[in-house]
Amino acid sequence: MIALVSFLAGVIFQQYRAARSEESALINEHIKDIEKLSEAAQSYWLKTPKDLEEETFLAAKVRVTHAGTTALYEVISRICGPRHAEYQTGMQELYKSATGGSFESARRALDPERAMATADLAADAIHLLRVSRVNLLSLGHMFRVTKWFFKDLWRDHGPKE
Repeated sequence: MIALVSFLAGVIFQQYRAARSEESALINEHIKDIEKLSEAAQSYWLKTPKDLEEETFLAAKVRVTHAGTTALYEVISRICGPRHAEYQTGMQELYKSATGGSFESARRALDPERAMATADLAADAIHLLRVSRVNLLSLGHMFRVTKWFFKDLWRDHGPKE
């Protein structure tokens, strides 16, 4: 009996570790997406376009890289646990910085301050994600994951109103 319980506990723990490993991989990919957004925004704000076509290309690159960061927004918010509000606020500020001011205007000027602010906000978001990644195997995260599991299970399979 003890061997069976030990075996089941081992299987559950391995499944938990595999799921946390997947979350860690998601965070790594999200960090890369944020870095791409930061680079695109810096290119946009530190370069005067030769013509309207180049302006459109640079702006589109910022928009596309931003779209890449939003795909995992909800999942990453959940992974960040107690830091989720800080993550969400930081991502909103990053997007506003990258696309604010005279973004997509035909006669925009170089804006090195906006480029630096975007880089700083991206670095802050990346730091928060790295700190969150470290805590993936903590007991607190395990309890949050268990709570989410049962909450989702109840929502999907509980009584319907």
